[in-house]
Amino acid sequence: MRLKHSLVSLWIVSMGIGGVQAAQQTLNSTAFDITYDDALVGLFGTPTLLGNSLFFAPSGSPGFTAQTGAGIDVTNSTFAFTITANPGFALDSFSLTEEGDYFFFGDTAGVDVSGQLRVKPLTSGSSTLTANVADTSFVANAALDFQTHDWQTGAFIATAPMAVGQVSIQNILAAYAAGDLAYSFIEKKNVELTIGVSAVPEPETYALMLAGVGMVGFAARRRLQSVG
Repeated sequence: MRLKHSLVSLWIVSMGIGGVQAAQQTLNSTAFDITYDDALVGLFGTPTLLGNSLFFAPSGSPGFTAQTGAGIDVTNSTFAFTITANPGFALDSFSLTEEGDYFFFGDTAGVDVSGQLRVKPLTSGSSTLTANVADTSFVANAALDFQTHDWQTGAFIATAPMAVGQVSIQNILAAYAAGDLAYSFIEKKNVELTIGVSAVPEPETYALMLAGVGMVGFAARRRLQSVG
């Protein structure tokens, strides 16, 4: 019996530890809240919210990279979250900017960046809005030149004002190389998603506005009656 109780206790403790490792996290700003699963950040890493912008700084070894000296290497990762506007605000745009560095040389070698920004308003009958990451031009290095170059790209989505939505950032890095003395490398180092917000009057504000309009109309009628 003691052994059975010990095994049950061990299972409960292990389940508790697993629960701590994966949990919903919430980031707060004045205009909105962002909720995500910290076990699903992928290669993006832990996000930071400053004002209305969500920042990522992928790091580690090899980090968010694709590299090869023979063949093709493709790396991809997706970060998804739920965003909820605070009272008095609505969400109306999403602007993505990504940066990193790269190099490639050889007879047949190169790198590429692709991906997609997706926004799904959580209202009945709404459609998912998508925008592909913009094409980027890359310049080849001279043979055996490992000097890196900077790259930048992004995507943009404008929406009708919404209160709650699901957002995902999908990124793909690709590197390919063939032939003698060929190599390709590309890395993502910074990601920024800026959320556009607009002010929405509270119901109490609407009530005050309607009351004010009513008072103005009443006063106008009184003036007309007194003139008549």
